[in-house]
Formats: sequence, structure tokens, C-alpha cells
Amino acid sequence: MDDLELLLQGWVDNGLLPGAALRIVRDRRIWYACDVGTTSIAKDQRVTPDTMFDLASLTKVTATLPAILLLMQEGVIALDDQISRFFPDCPADKKRITLAQLLAHTSGMPADLAERRRDSEIDLPELLYAQELIHEPGAQVVYSDLGMIWLGLVIEQVTGERLDQFVTRRIFTPLGMAHTAYCPNQQIYRNIASSEYCSLTNAYITGEVHDEKAFAMGGVAGHAGLFSTADDLCRYAMSWLYQDPRILASEWYELAIRNHTEQAGGSRGYGWELNQASTTLSCGSGWHRKSFGHTGFTGTSMWIDPEQQFAVIFLTNAVHLGRNHQLRQLRPILHDAVTAQLLQT
Repeated sequence: MDDLELLLQGWVDNGLLPGAALRIVRDRRIWYACDVGTTSIAKDQRVTPDTMFDLASLTKVTATLPAILLLMQEGVIALDDQISRFFPDCPADKKRITLAQLLAHTSGMPADLAERRRDSEIDLPELLYAQELIHEPGAQVVYSDLGMIWLGLVIEQVTGERLDQFVTRRIFTPLGMAHTAYCPNQQIYRNIASSEYCSLTNAYITGEVHDEKAFAMGGVAGHAGLFSTADDLCRYAMSWLYQDPRILASEWYELAIRNHTEQAGGSRGYGWELNQASTTLSCGSGWHRKSFGHTGFTGTSMWIDPEQQFAVIFLTNAVHLGRNHQLRQLRPILHDAVTAQLLQT
């Protein structure tokens, strides 16, 4: 057993994680793969390469972001399009919000709803219309689920397709991501990591999205809802790292990973978080400042280093243990261990 597997297995043995899948992409291939633990503390189903994880907010950069960029590449929409082009009846204070601001989390939309319940009803776009802006559009970075929900609605409106159908047809199938889906069919996908215990059903959530808003939206949303395997996300990471396979022209990949929020108090590309903050991010201390990535509330993350030419996919179901888990502290340790391993080779 190697050092990385020992580290992860130790965290499982000490009850810090139920299970985890780690992949390192390097030299245009899956350079390292490790699966440890189980999909649930109540079952002995092992985490394997076939295990699907609820990606939570990785949905934003794996589904919504490439779909928006693809539609921009085709000239269907543009970065400076105002939201009123698609929703002409939206309130006056939100009419000038642009797609670029929604992508960079500078729209002024709140981070989240005041209350989130799995048994709530969500009426869209009325719910978005009713939110009070917390700053002028473009003035400040506030990471917002609601902004990404709005981008998902834009995709559906201009394509005439449901978001899940569009991204499956235009993103996942071309990239060969056969084990990536919203609302995964549990008769087909039998190995799905469980997330949090739900008091409404008296059971752990398995195969249904953990995020309350996405669940109330039927499981398909721009901010959350996607399930995938570590190997499928390696294909996606390679499309950004090597543009092979690619679904976008180079200029769109490059545009998305530039810092668009220097004047707004943040380090955000379009969708992605950039490793340019003054504090150490979840990728640890060994990553180049041009690195970009994202995390998911359930316990998932993806970081890509275009300078050192590697990517790390780290999928867990840490939220299965409750919301006070220790993954926030463990992620930088894991990524530092990865970079130490890479430096030895």
C-alpha cells in the first residue's frame, strides 16, 4: 500500500470519512488511482471505480459552465447579455445583471435562500425575482447558488431542452462520460455513495441529490444535482488540462480561467475558483497560482494545475457523517501529500 492510500485508509479507519476515490491526472492519462472505504457506514459496499458520488457544487463547473461556454462559442448567447434578454419581466434591479457576472459570482444575488428544505416548493423564476440584491451587479464577489440556478434556466430557455438532456447530449457524451448523470437511474447505477441522513424519510440519502434546492427542483439544477465517478471526472479534467478530448475552442478554456474579479475583491474565473487568494485554499500549498478548481458540499473537489500539468480528483461522501465533518481540514493535507508524491517522480 502506497503513502497516499495509507493516508486515505487511515482517515477511513479513524472515522473521518466513510469512503473516498482519489485520481491524479498526469502525462495525458490517469496516473494514479485509489479507492478506499465504503459507500455508507450502514452497508459494506466498497468504493470502487464504478462508485458514483453526488458532486454537489462541482455541478456548476462540470455542467453549467461548459454548457454556457458552448452556447457562447456558437453565438447563441454572449457574456454581456443582460438577464432581461431572457427574462424581460424580471424586476428592474436585476435587469442589467449579465451572464458574465453570474459566471463570476458578482451578480449581487444572495449566496443562498434564507431557508432550505427538501419538502419545500420552488417556483422559478419567481423565487429569483423575489431575492433582494446584496450589492450592485459587478461590485463584489459573493459566491451564489442562486446565480448558477439562473444560468441553468438560461440554458433551458435558449436551447428548448431540459438542462440534464442538453449537457448529456453536448458535454458528457462527446467526452465519453458514460457514468455522469443527473437523477441517476438506480437500476442501472447500483454503486452510489450515500450522503446525509434525512429525517423526512428516516434514511440516508442515496441516489437523490443532497442539496435541498436542487431536490425541490426535481434533481436538475444549475448549481447542484450532478452525480459522477472519479474516472469520468478525469476525462473532464483532461478536456481542460490538455484540451483532449475537447468540446470548446482554446480561447474559451483560456477565458474561463482568467481572473475576472480583481476589482471586485475576489479571485474568480468564470465558474472556477482561482488559486490566487492570500490564504491557502483546499488545493494546499504546492499548486501554481494559475491553478483552478472547485469543491462540493457533499465532500467532492477537482483541482487542475495547467503549469505543472496535473489534476487531482478527490471524491468523498464526507457529509454522510453529518455537516461537522473534518474534510475542510483534510483537503489541503491530501493535496500537499499528492504534490510531495509527484515531486518524487
